Amino acid sequence: MNFRRYSFEVPFGALAENLVNSLDLSIELPEHLGTVAQLVDFLKEHGITAPRRVGGADLDATKELRTEVRGLFEADTAAAALQRLNRLLEGAQLDLAVVRDKEAPRLRWSVRPALPLVDSLRAAVAVNVAHIVETFGFERLRVCGASPCADVFLDVSKRGEQKFCGPRCATRTRVAAHRARQ
Repeated sequence: MNFRRYSFEVPFGALAENLVNSLDLSIELPEHLGTVAQLVDFLKEHGITAPRRVGGADLDATKELRTEVRGLFEADTAAAALQRLNRLLEGAQLDLAVVRDKEAPRLRWSVRPALPLVDSLRAAVAVNVAHIVETFGFERLRVCGASPCADVFLDVSKRGEQKFCGPRCATRTRVAAHRARQ
C-alpha cells in the first residue's frame, strides 16, 4: 500500500487517513492490515515504534480503532465529528514540550512508550486528526465521491472543493459522466 504524505507538517504524516484506507473495499483484496507483519510495516512507515512485540491482539485492536476513526471522516456534522474526536482523545497519554524552532516556538509531542500498542496508536491518531482539524476544519475530512471507492482523504485544496481521493477516481467519474451523456 502506498501511504499518502502531505507537504505541510502533520505529526506522523497522514496517519489517520492511511489507517482508515488500509481497508479498501473497492479492490479485490481489500485488507492491507491482514497480518501482524503488515501492521509492523504500517507502524514503521509512520515513524511509530512498537513498545513491545506486536501480536494478533494488537492487530485486532488496530482494526477496531480503524473503524472508529472512519467514523470521524463519515460524520454528518462538525458536532458529531468533534464528539468522536474527543472520544479518541480521552485518556490520551502524551509527553508534551514547547521547543524552539527556526521561526517560532512549536509544540512537540510524543506518545508514551510504555503504553499498549493500540493506546499509543489511538493517541497518535487523535492528535494527528486534532492538528488537521485545527488547521483545516472538520469539513475538510472527506469520503471519496467516486463509486465504488470509499477511501477517506483530507481536502487540502485552496477552496476546499475536492470531491475525490485522487486523480484516478476523479477521471473515472468524469469519463463515466461523459459516456452517460453520449
